[in-house]
Amino acid sequence: MRKADILKATKKDRPGVTVGMQESEKTTISIGGRELVLSNLNKVFYPAKGFTKAQVIDYYSRIAPAVLPHLRGRPVTLKRFPDGVEGKFFYQKECPVHRPDWLCTALVRGEKSEREINFCLLDDIPSLAWAANLAALELHTSLSLSRDPGTPTVLVFDLDPGPPATIIECCWVG
Repeated sequence: MRKADILKATKKDRPGVTVGMQESEKTTISIGGRELVLSNLNKVFYPAKGFTKAQVIDYYSRIAPAVLPHLRGRPVTLKRFPDGVEGKFFYQKECPVHRPDWLCTALVRGEKSEREINFCLLDDIPSLAWAANLAALELHTSLSLSRDPGTPTVLVFDLDPGPPATIIECCWVG
């Protein structure tokens, strides 16, 4: 599927999303009342299936109603894969300084240091699309809300089975 087809589908399927195509590798969209500049939409993030950045952004916007309640108000560490899932990755706690001015952040003091970290808050569809544009393919939330970082509000069991275990065995363990 071509970039233009993906963006047309995004516009058609979600009222309030408008797309402005440019000659360069950058595309400006309006989503949730916010302007967002996207880049390199044809970059392949998942080579085995040919899944591109544009498709990841579209997917994130489609699953937003299910995922945002788990992200909202929580500091997020971004696990970024700039060259796709088969390339090198890095974790980013500090929210990038080149973020849009409308993106909310939370200043949190580290547990073992006096250093404060300015985490991104992904509270809405535009911020989720922005994170996908950064190749943030994994979003690791704090167990606490940003307003009270010393008080966890959730408990998470991270089950990562390896062969021969499957999701079925994870369900049994859970």
